[in-house]
Amino acid sequence: MRIIPLLLFLTFFSFHSPAISQTLIDNYSPPNKLGVFIDGCERRDGGCDLDFIRTEITAVDFYRDNQKADVFLLINTNRSGGGGRQYQLIFIGQQNIHAGRSDTLYVNNKQTDTDFEVREKLTRFIKLGLAPFVAKTKVGEEIEINMKTDSDIPEDTIQENVDPWNFWVFNVGSDANIELEELSSEINFGGDININRITDEWKISISGRIDERLRRTIQKVPRVDDNGNPVLDEDGNQFIDEVENNFDISEFGFSHQLVKSLTPQWSYGYDIAGRQNTRLNYKFQSSFRPAVEYNFFPESVQNSRFLRVNYGVEVRNNNYVDETIYGAIEETRVLHSLRASLGLNKRWGNLELGYRLRNYLDDFSFWSTGLNIRAEVRVTGNFSFYVRAEGNYVKDQIYLASGDFTEQDILSGRVNLPSAYNIDTRFGFNYRFGSNLNNFVNRRFFGRANFVGND
Repeated sequence: MRIIPLLLFLTFFSFHSPAISQTLIDNYSPPNKLGVFIDGCERRDGGCDLDFIRTEITAVDFYRDNQKADVFLLINTNRSGGGGRQYQLIFIGQQNIHAGRSDTLYVNNKQTDTDFEVREKLTRFIKLGLAPFVAKTKVGEEIEINMKTDSDIPEDTIQENVDPWNFWVFNVGSDANIELEELSSEINFGGDININRITDEWKISISGRIDERLRRTIQKVPRVDDNGNPVLDEDGNQFIDEVENNFDISEFGFSHQLVKSLTPQWSYGYDIAGRQNTRLNYKFQSSFRPAVEYNFFPESVQNSRFLRVNYGVEVRNNNYVDETIYGAIEETRVLHSLRASLGLNKRWGNLELGYRLRNYLDDFSFWSTGLNIRAEVRVTGNFSFYVRAEGNYVKDQIYLASGDFTEQDILSGRVNLPSAYNIDTRFGFNYRFGSNLNNFVNRRFFGRANFVGND
């Protein structure tokens, strides 16, 4: 007899389950548009064009406040082995039904791709990544997705390409700068070359750089006689002589690096370098540094985070322009160094932290240590601050030249002065307020010429 009430219960729900399902569907109301916040374009090159993205993707609302957006899109970028760019797109759901959902896409571009081609491809992948989120909005009902491929490329012809350059990449560049003032002029010009071959197993790089700085200054010196008395003209005014000073500061250098990957974390290799730097009293310096490195995170996530520790022993041969304060004109020294670097790209901002410790093995009293940090932190949705700072405690200035130097030598930067430390900092903040929507693009007057001085 107990089975009869159970059958009646099941019969009731068999007749009313469609009504219950219909009630659930009727109560669900998807939002009109998806709110999206993009972080990363303002720090990147021309391929990540936020104006272009906003123009091409109108099915979502772009927010200025990351905390109000349904989806947070973090864009990280890195140089690939072929000299191109790899973008990492991290889609993070943070509001309403999207909370807890995330996805990651990678966009690879060749070195020969123009900014126009890069931004087209990047925007297309952003559309693909946003599609599952947009599908749960009312706007999604009006979107048509084309899933066709290029019909000009037969499927049976798609195969792995053979690189005729065998992954070698060559870059050649040059630059110049001219500054003119009433009593001084300065001309800086230089050139560089970089040759790289980067694969998963090997990293090979060769680079060179040359710089020339020609500086001319004019000093106005009151004329005096042998007794130190002013020499006057017919009107009783002291003669002013113009003394011309010319300085030619040249610097050049080259470097070569070879790195072999052993595991996703371990690698070893060496650096070879040579340079001339008259400001640091080097007629020529050559060095060789074999080292090992451990990355606490695998290379597959290096766009998002890395923590590397590098240790090496370095042999340096120094030929000096002037005799040093320690009486050397040429010497060979051995030192070792430990370097650590941390990098993070997160929703709250990005952080890069580096540390270095080194000393000479033949005399531990010659050592130095340094710390540098670069960070941009988003405190709230509208307020963020950034800081870049580097500090070094220096006890190994073995290159300092002995002798007396004129004021012009120091002001022109021809010589380097002794110092126990050096600090370089820059910091600031940014605050946004007003409308939260950021959908409109207006580039009128964008091409107006900009001058270095007053406009």
